[in-house]
Amino acid sequence: MTHDPLVVLLVEDDDAIREISAMILEGAGITVHTAENGDAAEHWLATGTADILFTDVRMPGTVSGQELASRHTDMRVLVTSGEAREQHHWLSPGMEYLAKPYDRKSLLAAVARLAG
Repeated sequence: MTHDPLVVLLVEDDDAIREISAMILEGAGITVHTAENGDAAEHWLATGTADILFTDVRMPGTVSGQELASRHTDMRVLVTSGEAREQHHWLSPGMEYLAKPYDRKSLLAAVARLAG
């Protein structure tokens, strides 16, 4: 019996962080779609679906990571930020929070917790 690979939509405006995070996830056998901001993520989500939304909080554009996370409760959500979790009172109990800078081990552990 084969399982479909997990699909993650990675939304991050920092090119280096986006590329490294995608490489880590892909190395773990996860299918990754990337978007450089919330607007691009919304455009992708108009036709695509993901199991997990992994989004930065503060990004340029009209759609913030907070708005993305709040709008797409049909997906499991992993939020990342350089700020303390306490500064993000809007995070709902089912969301995972990953503080920046994060490493490979903590990223994969957060995704594994969400994947259940």
